[in-house]
Amino acid sequence: MSRTFRMMGVMLTLVALASAPAAAQSRSSRTQSSRVPNGSMFGLGMATGVLAPSSIDQNNGWYLTVNGEGYFTPRVSARAQFGGGWSDIFGHSFAGQVKPMVLLGNLVYNWEGGKVHPYVTGGGGMYHYRFTEAGVDSSDTKAGVDFGGGAEYFFTRHDTLTGEVLFHAVPGMANGRSADYKARFWTVTGGYKKYF
Repeated sequence: MSRTFRMMGVMLTLVALASAPAAAQSRSSRTQSSRVPNGSMFGLGMATGVLAPSSIDQNNGWYLTVNGEGYFTPRVSARAQFGGGWSDIFGHSFAGQVKPMVLLGNLVYNWEGGKVHPYVTGGGGMYHYRFTEAGVDSSDTKAGVDFGGGAEYFFTRHDTLTGEVLFHAVPGMANGRSADYKARFWTVTGGYKKYF
């Protein structure tokens, strides 16, 4: 568990370090219509990374996500995100996996800083947990909220590399057929986003 928190601390430090030069840069004199993003743009992205469960009987696992984002202003957007991951179960008399799938709606606020745009995000959605325990499948669905932040690096005017850390604050336990697991978890992802 402490390894998970160290990894999250390192990622948050990297995001903060990447954001510092962006905050120090002066605003450009570009017009509103030449900004990327601006209030009429849409972005599509995908990312992969690590799922870090809160349960002590689950290993860290992989996480994949895709998202679409519409901009109200150059700083504020709404994002729909679909993701899924899997982590192995250990410490029980059976082997298995927990595979959460998420459908989220978030608001995002970003700061313009030249090529680097740090951002914060928060929202909520549905979390569907699929379990395989000793070869037997089951599932559970819960509502939850998420919050976090990240940064985008513009390597062209309409293409970015992304890094993000999210905490998925899902209350209570996700109930499998053979055991219960803490529903909350962290995700640390890196990916690509295209603006249109």
